[in-house]
Amino acid sequence: MFNAVLSNFRNAFGGLSRSIWLLALAQLINRSGSMVIFFLAVYLKDELLFDLNQVGAVMACYGIGALVGVYAGGKLTDKLGHRPVMVASLLGGFLLFVLASQISDFTMLCIVLFLLSAFGDGFRPAGMVAISHYSTPENYTRSVSLYRLAINLGFSIGPAIGGLLAAIDYQWLFWVDGATCLFASVFVYFYLKDSKENTVEKAHEPEDSESGKSPWRDKAYLLFLPTVTIYAMAFFQLFSTMSIYYKGEEGFSEGQIGAILALNGLLVAAVELVLVYKIERKYSVYTWMIIGALLLTLSYGLILVVHGFLWYLFIITIVSFSEMFFMPFTNTFMNNRSGKANRGQYASLYVMSWSASHIFTPLLATSVMNHMGYDTLWWLMIGFTLLVILATRMVRKLAIR
Repeated sequence: MFNAVLSNFRNAFGGLSRSIWLLALAQLINRSGSMVIFFLAVYLKDELLFDLNQVGAVMACYGIGALVGVYAGGKLTDKLGHRPVMVASLLGGFLLFVLASQISDFTMLCIVLFLLSAFGDGFRPAGMVAISHYSTPENYTRSVSLYRLAINLGFSIGPAIGGLLAAIDYQWLFWVDGATCLFASVFVYFYLKDSKENTVEKAHEPEDSESGKSPWRDKAYLLFLPTVTIYAMAFFQLFSTMSIYYKGEEGFSEGQIGAILALNGLLVAAVELVLVYKIERKYSVYTWMIIGALLLTLSYGLILVVHGFLWYLFIITIVSFSEMFFMPFTNTFMNNRSGKANRGQYASLYVMSWSASHIFTPLLATSVMNHMGYDTLWWLMIGFTLLVILATRMVRKLAIR
């Protein structure tokens, strides 16, 4: 049994380039400091005494910054390359985390968090292009999963430590997040070099690639983008304003909230790469996306009827498998629709579709919480996940024409 598991891990990790491993390590360093965003809603409400409308507005500014950052990051990546954009993004994040820790004024905090997110999310399209640069067509999806493994392992470390630090002083969250940005920028600058391997960029384009075509003229891709955004709104609600519900309604401590969030990162880090290795060629990307959306539907259905810390550990486990089925295969779809000349544009729009959820989710969630109650919010999220299933089927029809 143990030998079989070990063999699966070796097969899943085997054949990936040294540069992919270094890129993943840089993300592990960076994401190990991911603490602020998970506790931001509670920090704004309980520490700075903002009302729910202000909490939603500040977090929406963070989301707008993410949208601007990924768009600019994609453009700059196509012009300058991925390494300069990643280094600048991380250095900017370091400076702005330190600045944000000193601000309690509503307007100034909106501005600084907008800038912080813009710099931070400028890294994401550069990271997507870097994966294509350092991987081959045969191992691209596994390279994405290794990259996500590093992110999620960092996410398991960050919230767990963040919950402990928040119980002492929320200021520590900003300082530690900033420090990991600085450390990661140094690592990328000195250790992550250009690849000379037979990468996705150097190999022939995939058969269904839309290389040379603007993503704005790709009908399947234009429907795919809002599909991703709707899923992201339902998914990220569980990692943003959900902390208000955890603390206010369920009575969880910061440590318990951190444990729930950390379990997600730990499960994805432990399971996803081997899971993707075993399933990636069994069915189409659309099938796995639909399964992911169904699991998220189940999660919100359980939230409607159960309470307590142990139940939420079970729910976050289901959410984690939803993420593992949905996210790597949306990334693969994006890569298959793009070519070398336009991959930065495709990647930036793809990341923008995720980032848009950070604008709409806090505004919608806090408004529904405030005026219609939590149960209405859960039913709304169920509606979103069902819409994702329908839209995914439509994307498939357009893509195979």
